[in-house]
Amino acid sequence: MCFVIAFEEFETKTGGRLDALDITEEVLEVARTSGVTRGNLLVFSPHTTCSVMIAKGGVEVVRQLEEAMAKLAPDDLYYQHDDFSIRTENMTEDEPPNAPSHLFHVFAGKTSECIPIVEGGPLLGQDQRVLFVELDSSRPRRYCIQVVGE
Repeated sequence: MCFVIAFEEFETKTGGRLDALDITEEVLEVARTSGVTRGNLLVFSPHTTCSVMIAKGGVEVVRQLEEAMAKLAPDDLYYQHDDFSIRTENMTEDEPPNAPSHLFHVFAGKTSECIPIVEGGPLLGQDQRVLFVELDSSRPRRYCIQVVGE
């Protein structure tokens, strides 16, 4: 038994809150070029305000995410995270007020998705797409795809 580990990192710029980038083709390509016929594929976001999701693509998904985000983390509430007169930790030079994005990620977002590889390809359902979803504002982002198997 021989195990192969393939890893690729991708850079992108998101279009703003709830920009759902369909990265399925990149996932399929990394799986194909890895040569793994049986194993697992991991898609990972190293950001606290981005999510990786497997869902049906399209505008309906974005609308549903907007509705859920408005209920779980409304923009018009007071958040200590966004009160820069009291918050002193984990600050960046151009820190945006983005508590709703962080909260939504905690309750509804995912940092990663793991997909089985069977017969040389990711085992995705007919309508399943792999989405990289921005929960905050437009900015440069990255996501990683790792394949492990034989």
